[in-house]
Amino acid sequence: MNSEPLNSNNLKAQALRLGFVACGIAPAEPVQEWYAQGFRRWLQLGFQADMQYMQHHVEMRLQPALLHPGVKSIVSLALNYMPSHQQLGISLYAQGKDYHDVMRERLRQLMTEAGLQGRPFVDTAPVLERYWAWRCGIGEFCQNGLISVPGYGPTVFLGEIFVEQEVDTYDVPLTPASRSFAGWQSLCPALTPQGLDARLCLSYQTIENRGELPQDLHLKRTFYGCDKCLRACPQFKESHPTKEEAFQPSAELLDMQEEDWRSLTPEQYQALFKGSAVKRAKYEGLIRNISKWKKQ
Repeated sequence: MNSEPLNSNNLKAQALRLGFVACGIAPAEPVQEWYAQGFRRWLQLGFQADMQYMQHHVEMRLQPALLHPGVKSIVSLALNYMPSHQQLGISLYAQGKDYHDVMRERLRQLMTEAGLQGRPFVDTAPVLERYWAWRCGIGEFCQNGLISVPGYGPTVFLGEIFVEQEVDTYDVPLTPASRSFAGWQSLCPALTPQGLDARLCLSYQTIENRGELPQDLHLKRTFYGCDKCLRACPQFKESHPTKEEAFQPSAELLDMQEEDWRSLTPEQYQALFKGSAVKRAKYEGLIRNISKWKKQ
């Protein structure tokens, strides 16, 4: 193995050539205590709802070396996903292809081209992605807990590479070590001073909840996900359409009207959402959501 540290400027230039809109690098140190305490408190409050996987491997989330022994550096990367057009029934992030597949392939490509030894992660392992985006200096925390990348706003997907090599220059956060959710409960009751309470979040209810929807739940703008707090970010004005074709909705999806959704068949569902993140809710879950949807 080459003991020479990686050139950070070369790595970032390669990332930009591959379509990433931001790339930052930090030493693979334990998560800072202010964030670790907040995360533990969030779990204690039960804000993860029935997403039990969030309770697993807590120490791995807080100590990168437990997840990937030998890791020395963490590379955080962002892809712009803002679509040019939107099917109004579906959250912005799920208009095109599943970001897990797109981002994972792009991370692997970067690893090959830059000679990185390690492991890529895209939202499917115990990694605190937003923390590392902040720590690596590619974004800042919005008041709703999302990460905003300068020039692109909060409409970005995040991915990480746990690298077994040192880097010649590490990045520093753009903003101080603090988050504030103060005042956001007037916008959405799920946004508490201690963080997002998934039990009150429309995105959680329409995507992750496998049971019946709460009787008092009202779906208006979308039946899959929710962009209300995303659009309310002051940084949302920085969002602009992506050049990534994979994140654009298909013509068939854009053509769907309310009456089409009401009569959606399993076969149509499979055709519309092949390779899409919407399949996370499954056909039965999507029909459940649509039945409570009151388009306005």
